[in-house]
Amino acid sequence: MAWVKPVRLTNYKDTYEGKSATVFDRLLANHQGTYESFLPLQRAIKETSLQEDLREVIITFVSMKNGCEYCTKSHSEILKDLVNQTDILDWLSNYQHSDMSDEWKAVLTYADRLVAKPVQVTKEDVIRLKDLGFSEEEVVEINQTVAYTSYTNQLSIGLGL
Repeated sequence: MAWVKPVRLTNYKDTYEGKSATVFDRLLANHQGTYESFLPLQRAIKETSLQEDLREVIITFVSMKNGCEYCTKSHSEILKDLVNQTDILDWLSNYQHSDMSDEWKAVLTYADRLVAKPVQVTKEDVIRLKDLGFSEEEVVEINQTVAYTSYTNQLSIGLGL
């Protein structure tokens, strides 16, 4: 259970009609101003041009790397419905030796470096993504998705999820 009490579901629904009422969202809603500032970024990440399966691969992988059990569990469940893999976490942990496409491997290599030690990300990492067919817009979306996920992992972990 979270270390901070989530906003009551009825109160949340009264204020944010039509918005999903996850425990994560209800925790953040304890401070209405910062939560309402957070919502456009959350929506933007969900609405990137990246395919849903790739976006969920990134989110699940980054959550694993950051040790966020809550996000890893919830996003690996989503990912199971999007890719044909029996053990999602093993597949992601061993992505370099998996049957994953070279494009996805390059994305996860970039994400791995950005999460582990951001100064290890190089121009060559971005060039490799572009050489594999990602547009500059998609590279920015990949970067935003990795950074956003690290941010939300810190929120989740820091509130005891």
